[in-house]
Amino acid sequence: MARMVEIITDGYPKEDQVLLDEITCKYVQEPDCTESRDDDWQEIILSSRDGGGGKFIHIKTTGWSINGDKLEDDLIPLINDFKKRMNETFNNT
Repeated sequence: MARMVEIITDGYPKEDQVLLDEITCKYVQEPDCTESRDDDWQEIILSSRDGGGGKFIHIKTTGWSINGDKLEDDLIPLINDFKKRMNETFNNT
């Protein structure tokens, strides 16, 4: 009979446990008007990290353009989408 592995999202894994420690989502968009159209897509990577005090969001990008007066329209929806995915992942294991 196959042994069952338990997936946990917090703490330290023991014998038959595996820790789901991180999730990552990469969002992409076309280059903005200040860049050459030959440039690659812009990307922003959001991942969950646990520094010992619980999960938090880590943001990484080498370039992501935001319309200056539309932060709430351009960036906040990405963070909210990631938070939803992170909560679904860590609460459904």
